[in-house]
Amino acid sequence: MNISKIIIKGFRSFGPEVSIPIREKLTAYIGYNSSGKTTALEALRKVFGQTLAEREIKREDFHIGSEEDPSNTNEKHLTIEVQFQFNESDSDSIAHFFSDMVVDAAELPPYIRIRLEATWKESEIHQDGDVENKLYFITVPEGVTEAEDSKRMFPNHLRQLIQILYVPAIRKPADQIKYASGSMLYRVLRKIKWGIDFKKDFESKIKEVGVLFQGLEEFNTIQESITKFWAEFHKDPRFKDTNLGFGQSDFESVLKRIEVSFSPSGVHRPFGVDELGEGYRSLFYLTLVCALLEVEQSLAKDTDEIGITRPLLTLLAIEEPENHIAPQLLGRVTAIISKISKANNAQVFLSSHTPAIVKRIPPESICHFRIGEKYQTEVNVIILPDEKDEAYKFVKEAIHNFPEIYFAKLVVIGEGDSEEVVINRLTDILEIDFDDNLITFAPLGHRFVNHIWRLLRNLRIPFVTILDLDLERHGGGWGRIKYVLEQLILIGAPKEKLLGLSDGTILGDSDLEKMHTWKIDLKGIQDWADFLTGYNVFFSSSLDIDFLMLQYYPDFYKSEIPKNGGPRIPDKATELDKFNARLEAAVQATLKSDKAIAVHYTEDEKELMIWYHYLFLGRGKPTTHILTLSKMSKEDIKKNLPPVFNKLFGRIKLKLKKNL
Repeated sequence: MNISKIIIKGFRSFGPEVSIPIREKLTAYIGYNSSGKTTALEALRKVFGQTLAEREIKREDFHIGSEEDPSNTNEKHLTIEVQFQFNESDSDSIAHFFSDMVVDAAELPPYIRIRLEATWKESEIHQDGDVENKLYFITVPEGVTEAEDSKRMFPNHLRQLIQILYVPAIRKPADQIKYASGSMLYRVLRKIKWGIDFKKDFESKIKEVGVLFQGLEEFNTIQESITKFWAEFHKDPRFKDTNLGFGQSDFESVLKRIEVSFSPSGVHRPFGVDELGEGYRSLFYLTLVCALLEVEQSLAKDTDEIGITRPLLTLLAIEEPENHIAPQLLGRVTAIISKISKANNAQVFLSSHTPAIVKRIPPESICHFRIGEKYQTEVNVIILPDEKDEAYKFVKEAIHNFPEIYFAKLVVIGEGDSEEVVINRLTDILEIDFDDNLITFAPLGHRFVNHIWRLLRNLRIPFVTILDLDLERHGGGWGRIKYVLEQLILIGAPKEKLLGLSDGTILGDSDLEKMHTWKIDLKGIQDWADFLTGYNVFFSSSLDIDFLMLQYYPDFYKSEIPKNGGPRIPDKATELDKFNARLEAAVQATLKSDKAIAVHYTEDEKELMIWYHYLFLGRGKPTTHILTLSKMSKEDIKKNLPPVFNKLFGRIKLKLKKNL
């Protein structure tokens, strides 16, 4: 059995009902700080915690809306519902819960609904009010109106069937290796069936050790001295005798003294847990979790008592597994956690806000958390293209390589490395700190950009896109405009607005289909490009961002050449034929076609293509931009800034303002 859905309402940052579909046995809650990830993990502990302290609902657990006045609130409610699905081969789980299963339709698998309901009421007796909570089986399918008899109290004896191990963000493994109620070591050792004969034999051996000490003459001298002086200090007959020894030596007392040490330590003595660094303490905490799960499974082979020897399902909830751990070890950590999740008796939930963990988690396992306009948690899953779609692999790899987009308040999508270098330099010029505003640049503006748009829109992460217009390149110009229009339609942009023409008509499907064949009309293309900025799509006209920067800062880029370097350009006055041949070759290389003639470019722009060929095709594009921009002052860049960047950054500022 495993959790298939969690529904939370009125719990801490969860206001209106939020449904979290659980699609895999390893589920990652991701999002920036204070977005509700820990709250969602805590919700499981409130339902399945093994102690009253873990399950306790307090006044502060009830959601207070941003528009509510707490002083005028006298009653609040919260619910946490957990749904479980079953594997047909798991007869143990089915047998225990068969009578409480529900089904949505005849062809769908059955499931169970377990719901915690809690109510807080103002009280004249208790300052913090009164809280009442109950755990139920819900005996009707989700979506069906619940009647009075739709709930059945969840029996206490079933609590042992579903257990939760909660690994907090601040790890204290020393607390877990004490033989104390609730600790992991306690849970492991309690699974051992200590025989009566073993305990008697154990205690007799301890007494033998005490007798050995008492046989030492020096030991008796110390005890006699203590006894003598003790008698001089008081005359109370209750405490007359003193015994120097091991104190309580019964079996349970000895277990409480069990410790874990590490050697060789390099300091000629074993290390205790508390002497480990933060990173190793964190790793050892996870070690205890893995050991407990393995012991539960291995012991069950010989003495299988469900609910006593082992639970049917152990939920492992881990806060920020990356805490204090070197990035090089995170791959190993996630691999171990993933292995745990594959066990029949375990399911793993983790929270994280670091790309280092997220990039190691399959997108299908991710639930994205964010805080909405009313400071309430929203949760969305990652939607990928169909596995048979050729875009599936691209999108999966893209979001795997750029996990930062999950934590962004705004994503700037570009074509590649050139856009990243240029835009990063402009953040200083146009005074927008990407890090401070949680803005991420992602070079994902390729032919599957609609899937990236759909992904971000589903996660409700704002985005803007800057693309190349590629005029006179294959697929460029009208082809680029058509491409963007089609991609916007695919993500649901209304056709009547998107394809509306100035005369009030709407561009037909057949006309859109042929748009890439239209005769090049610079004004018409630019009008459409300007129109598409309303859909947050901007173009580096008229070719690409590399040519745009060369056009606006030719002297700076031309100066960025090694000594005696640069393109070999024949003199136009004395070697016209050679010059024209050189120009023709540069045009064809720049426009990526041996038939290109750059008819829509000026003579000056054509000549710049010789430099474009040298600077960006003969050398690395990012390197050229980095070297050139590093030698330009703010004033140099700002004085002749291409207009598209003012528009782009203006839109970024506007979106940030709306997203606050």
